[in-house]
Amino acid sequence: MDNKNTRKNLILGGGFVSSNLRELLEEKGEEVVTLSRGDGKDLRKSEDYISDFEWADRVWFLAWDIGVWKKDKDNSYEIDILESNLQLCKSVFRVLEKVKKPFLFVSSHASTEMIPLGVTKRVAEIWTKLLDGHVARLWNVYGWQPVGEKSHVIPDLVWKGLNGRVELMSDGEEKRQFLHVRDCVEAFYHQLEIGQKYADITSFEWVLLKEVARLAGDKIGVEVSLGSKPGNPGLKSPEVPLGSWGPKISLDQGLDDVINKARKWQKENH
Repeated sequence: MDNKNTRKNLILGGGFVSSNLRELLEEKGEEVVTLSRGDGKDLRKSEDYISDFEWADRVWFLAWDIGVWKKDKDNSYEIDILESNLQLCKSVFRVLEKVKKPFLFVSSHASTEMIPLGVTKRVAEIWTKLLDGHVARLWNVYGWQPVGEKSHVIPDLVWKGLNGRVELMSDGEEKRQFLHVRDCVEAFYHQLEIGQKYADITSFEWVLLKEVARLAGDKIGVEVSLGSKPGNPGLKSPEVPLGSWGPKISLDQGLDDVINKARKWQKENH
Protein backbone atom coordinates (compact mmCIF):
# COMPACT_ATOMS: atom_id res chain seq x y z
CA MET A 1 0.00 0.00 0.00
CA ASP A 2 1.36 3.40 -0.97
CA ASN A 3 -0.08 6.05 1.32
CA LYS A 4 0.72 9.49 -0.06
CA ASN A 5 1.03 10.83 3.49
CA THR A 6 3.64 8.23 4.47
CA ARG A 7 7.28 9.23 4.02
CA LYS A 8 9.08 7.02 1.53
CA ASN A 9 12.71 5.94 1.99
CA LEU A 10 15.18 4.32 -0.39
CA ILE A 11 18.07 2.48 1.29
CA LEU A 12 21.07 1.68 -0.90
CA GLY A 13 22.83 -1.36 0.53
CA GLY A 14 21.58 -4.37 2.42
CA GLY A 15 24.21 -4.98 5.07
CA PHE A 16 24.23 -5.01 8.86
CA VAL A 17 23.66 -1.28 9.43
CA SER A 18 21.21 -1.03 6.52
CA SER A 19 18.98 -3.75 7.96
CA ASN A 20 18.88 -1.96 11.32
CA LEU A 21 18.03 1.33 9.58
CA ARG A 22 15.19 -0.35 7.72
CA GLU A 23 13.85 -1.73 11.01
CA LEU A 24 13.91 1.74 12.60
CA LEU A 25 12.15 3.40 9.66
CA GLU A 26 9.44 0.76 9.59
CA GLU A 27 8.92 1.13 13.35
CA LYS A 28 8.26 4.81 12.66
CA GLY A 29 5.58 3.87 10.13
CA GLU A 30 7.59 4.92 7.08
CA GLU A 31 7.78 3.07 3.77
CA VAL A 32 11.10 1.53 2.77
CA VAL A 33 12.58 0.07 -0.39
CA THR A 34 16.07 -1.45 -0.29
CA LEU A 35 18.37 -1.93 -3.28
CA SER A 36 21.30 -4.22 -2.58
CA ARG A 37 23.72 -6.55 -4.28
CA GLY A 38 22.34 -9.37 -2.14
CA ASP A 39 19.01 -8.95 -3.94
CA GLY A 40 20.65 -8.90 -7.35
CA LYS A 41 20.65 -5.10 -7.74
CA ASP A 42 23.94 -3.73 -9.10
CA LEU A 43 24.11 -0.11 -7.94
CA ARG A 44 27.04 0.50 -10.25
CA LYS A 45 24.16 0.65 -12.77
CA SER A 46 21.88 2.85 -10.67
CA GLU A 47 20.27 4.32 -13.76
CA ASP A 48 18.40 1.00 -14.08
CA TYR A 49 16.59 1.81 -10.81
CA ILE A 50 15.89 5.51 -11.32
CA SER A 51 12.17 4.94 -10.73
CA ASP A 52 12.98 3.87 -7.15
CA PHE A 53 14.99 7.05 -6.64
CA GLU A 54 12.14 9.14 -8.02
CA TRP A 55 9.62 7.33 -5.77
CA ALA A 56 11.55 8.10 -2.59
CA ASP A 57 11.26 11.20 -0.45
CA ARG A 58 14.82 10.66 0.74
CA VAL A 59 17.73 8.33 0.06
CA TRP A 60 20.16 6.61 2.46
CA PHE A 61 23.43 5.73 0.71
CA LEU A 62 25.08 2.89 2.65
CA ALA A 63 26.11 0.56 -0.19
CA TRP A 64 29.85 0.05 -0.43
CA ASP A 65 32.33 -2.60 -1.49
CA ILE A 66 34.56 -3.01 1.56
CA GLY A 67 35.99 -6.38 0.62
CA VAL A 68 37.07 -8.72 3.40
CA TRP A 69 39.17 -7.76 6.41
CA LYS A 70 40.57 -10.98 7.81
CA LYS A 71 42.88 -12.15 5.07
CA ASP A 72 45.93 -10.92 3.23
CA LYS A 73 45.10 -8.91 0.11
CA ASP A 74 47.33 -8.34 -2.92
CA ASN A 75 47.38 -5.26 -5.12
CA SER A 76 45.01 -6.68 -7.74
CA TYR A 77 42.39 -7.27 -5.06
CA GLU A 78 42.74 -3.70 -3.79
CA ILE A 79 42.51 -2.36 -7.34
CA ASP A 80 39.23 -4.23 -7.83
CA ILE A 81 37.82 -2.63 -4.66
CA LEU A 82 39.00 0.80 -5.81
CA GLU A 83 37.45 0.42 -9.26
CA SER A 84 34.17 -1.00 -7.92
CA ASN A 85 33.61 1.87 -5.49
CA LEU A 86 34.51 4.54 -8.02
CA GLN A 87 31.95 3.05 -10.42
CA LEU A 88 29.42 2.96 -7.58
CA CYS A 89 30.09 6.62 -6.77
CA LYS A 90 29.73 7.79 -10.34
CA SER A 91 26.51 5.90 -10.96
CA VAL A 92 24.71 6.65 -7.69
CA PHE A 93 25.69 10.29 -7.47
CA ARG A 94 24.73 10.99 -11.09
CA VAL A 95 21.25 9.62 -10.37
CA LEU A 96 21.02 11.59 -7.14
CA GLU A 97 21.97 14.69 -9.12
CA LYS A 98 19.09 14.03 -11.52
CA VAL A 99 16.36 13.27 -8.99
CA LYS A 100 17.37 16.01 -6.52
CA LYS A 101 16.16 14.18 -3.42
CA PRO A 102 17.54 14.74 0.11
CA PHE A 103 20.12 12.07 0.87
CA LEU A 104 22.59 10.95 3.50
CA PHE A 105 25.89 9.30 2.60
CA VAL A 106 27.39 7.00 5.23
CA SER A 107 31.16 7.44 5.32
CA SER A 108 33.88 6.03 7.57
CA HIS A 109 36.77 7.25 9.69
CA ALA A 110 38.89 5.40 7.11
CA SER A 111 38.26 8.37 4.80
CA THR A 112 41.27 10.01 6.45
CA GLU A 113 43.57 7.17 5.28
CA MET A 114 45.39 6.66 1.96
CA ILE A 115 43.91 3.23 1.31
CA PRO A 116 41.35 2.20 -1.36
CA LEU A 117 38.48 2.16 1.13
CA GLY A 118 39.49 5.51 2.60
CA VAL A 119 40.22 7.30 -0.66
CA THR A 120 36.91 6.27 -2.24
CA LYS A 121 34.96 7.22 0.89
CA ARG A 122 36.65 10.62 0.76
CA VAL A 123 35.72 11.05 -2.90
CA ALA A 124 32.12 10.27 -1.98
CA GLU A 125 32.18 12.79 0.87
CA ILE A 126 33.28 15.48 -1.59
CA TRP A 127 30.63 14.45 -4.11
CA THR A 128 28.00 14.56 -1.36
CA LYS A 129 29.03 18.08 -0.43
CA LEU A 130 28.84 19.23 -4.06
CA LEU A 131 25.27 17.87 -4.27
CA ASP A 132 24.30 19.48 -0.95
CA GLY A 133 23.80 16.09 0.71
CA HIS A 134 24.55 14.96 4.26
CA VAL A 135 27.61 13.00 5.43
CA ALA A 136 27.55 10.71 8.47
CA ARG A 137 31.05 9.45 9.25
CA LEU A 138 31.13 6.22 11.27
CA TRP A 139 33.78 5.01 13.68
CA ASN A 140 33.21 1.62 15.33
CA VAL A 141 29.61 0.48 15.10
CA TYR A 142 28.77 -2.84 16.73
CA GLY A 143 25.93 -5.22 17.36
CA TRP A 144 25.42 -8.94 16.98
CA GLN A 145 26.17 -10.38 13.58
CA PRO A 146 27.38 -13.91 12.80
CA VAL A 147 31.16 -13.97 12.87
CA GLY A 148 32.92 -14.17 9.51
CA GLU A 149 35.37 -12.35 7.27
CA LYS A 150 33.59 -9.00 7.77
CA SER A 151 32.50 -9.16 11.42
CA HIS A 152 33.67 -6.56 13.95
CA VAL A 153 35.76 -6.85 17.09
CA ILE A 154 32.96 -6.96 19.68
CA PRO A 155 30.95 -9.83 18.14
CA ASP A 156 34.28 -11.58 17.51
CA LEU A 157 35.22 -11.33 21.20
CA VAL A 158 31.77 -12.44 22.34
CA TRP A 159 31.73 -15.40 19.96
CA LYS A 160 35.14 -16.54 21.16
CA GLY A 161 33.95 -16.21 24.74
CA LEU A 162 30.86 -18.33 24.11
CA ASN A 163 33.17 -20.96 22.66
CA GLY A 164 35.51 -21.09 25.64
CA ARG A 165 37.74 -18.04 25.94
CA VAL A 166 37.77 -14.33 25.04
CA GLU A 167 40.96 -13.84 23.06
CA LEU A 168 42.66 -10.75 21.65
CA MET A 169 45.47 -11.15 19.14
CA SER A 170 47.00 -7.83 20.26
CA ASP A 171 48.01 -6.61 23.72
CA GLY A 172 44.76 -4.66 23.87
CA GLU A 173 46.38 -1.28 24.51
CA GLU A 174 44.84 0.32 21.41
CA LYS A 175 41.93 2.67 22.01
CA ARG A 176 38.64 2.68 20.15
CA GLN A 177 35.24 4.37 20.28
CA PHE A 178 32.20 2.09 20.08
CA LEU A 179 28.59 2.83 19.21
CA HIS A 180 25.72 0.35 19.27
CA VAL A 181 24.04 -0.06 15.89
CA ARG A 182 20.66 1.05 17.23
CA ASP A 183 22.14 4.35 18.39
CA CYS A 184 23.87 4.63 15.03
CA VAL A 185 20.71 4.40 12.91
CA GLU A 186 18.82 6.71 15.26
CA ALA A 187 21.63 9.21 14.74
CA PHE A 188 21.20 8.94 10.94
CA TYR A 189 17.50 9.66 11.30
CA HIS A 190 18.14 12.61 13.61
CA GLN A 191 20.78 14.06 11.29
CA LEU A 192 18.40 14.28 8.36
CA GLU A 193 15.62 15.58 10.59
CA ILE A 194 17.71 18.53 11.82
CA GLY A 195 19.50 19.03 8.48
CA GLN A 196 23.08 18.89 9.78
CA LYS A 197 25.35 18.48 6.76
CA TYR A 198 28.24 16.64 8.43
CA ALA A 199 28.59 14.68 11.67
CA ASP A 200 30.90 12.15 13.26
CA ILE A 201 28.55 9.40 14.46
CA THR A 202 30.25 7.98 17.53
CA SER A 203 30.15 7.85 21.31
CA PHE A 204 33.12 10.27 21.68
CA GLU A 205 34.31 7.99 24.52
CA TRP A 206 37.65 6.18 24.18
CA VAL A 207 38.10 2.71 25.65
CA LEU A 208 41.01 0.25 25.62
CA LEU A 209 40.31 -2.96 23.74
CA LYS A 210 41.62 -5.00 26.64
CA GLU A 211 38.97 -3.44 28.88
CA VAL A 212 36.27 -4.43 26.38
CA ALA A 213 37.68 -7.97 26.31
CA ARG A 214 37.74 -8.19 30.10
CA LEU A 215 34.18 -6.88 30.39
CA ALA A 216 33.01 -9.47 27.86
CA GLY A 217 34.89 -12.20 29.72
CA ASP A 218 33.33 -11.20 33.04
CA LYS A 219 29.83 -11.20 31.56
CA ILE A 220 30.25 -14.60 29.90
CA GLY A 221 32.25 -16.06 32.78
CA VAL A 222 35.33 -17.19 30.86
CA GLU A 223 39.06 -16.54 30.80
CA VAL A 224 40.47 -13.58 28.85
CA SER A 225 43.68 -13.98 26.87
CA LEU A 226 45.70 -11.03 25.55
CA GLY A 227 48.40 -11.17 22.89
CA SER A 228 51.88 -9.69 23.20
CA LYS A 229 52.10 -7.50 20.10
CA PRO A 230 50.70 -3.96 19.88
CA GLY A 231 47.58 -3.58 17.75
CA ASN A 232 46.86 -1.00 15.09
CA PRO A 233 46.73 2.47 16.60
CA GLY A 234 43.49 4.39 16.41
CA LEU A 235 42.94 6.83 13.60
CA LYS A 236 42.43 10.55 14.11
CA SER A 237 39.85 11.69 16.63
CA PRO A 238 36.30 12.62 15.62
CA GLU A 239 35.68 16.35 15.55
CA VAL A 240 32.05 17.18 14.71
CA PRO A 241 29.35 15.87 17.08
CA LEU A 242 25.76 15.53 15.95
CA GLY A 243 23.73 18.36 17.41
CA SER A 244 21.16 17.61 20.13
CA TRP A 245 21.85 13.88 19.97
CA GLY A 246 23.66 11.41 22.19
CA PRO A 247 23.84 7.62 22.45
CA LYS A 248 21.33 5.89 24.71
CA ILE A 249 23.00 2.47 24.93
CA SER A 250 26.11 2.18 27.11
CA LEU A 251 28.93 -0.21 26.22
CA ASP A 252 27.88 -2.35 29.19
CA GLN A 253 24.29 -2.55 27.91
CA GLY A 254 25.45 -3.07 24.35
CA LEU A 255 27.62 -6.02 25.34
CA ASP A 256 24.66 -7.59 27.13
CA ASP A 257 22.62 -7.21 23.93
CA VAL A 258 25.33 -8.79 21.77
CA ILE A 259 25.85 -11.69 24.20
CA ASN A 260 22.12 -12.42 24.45
CA LYS A 261 21.63 -12.38 20.68
CA ALA A 262 24.78 -14.44 20.11
CA ARG A 263 23.57 -17.08 22.56
CA LYS A 264 20.20 -17.20 20.82
CA TRP A 265 21.87 -17.52 17.41
CA GLN A 266 24.19 -20.25 18.73
CA LYS A 267 21.24 -22.22 20.10
CA GLU A 268 19.26 -21.94 16.86
CA ASN A 269 22.16 -22.78 14.54
CA HIS A 270 24.22 -25.39 16.39
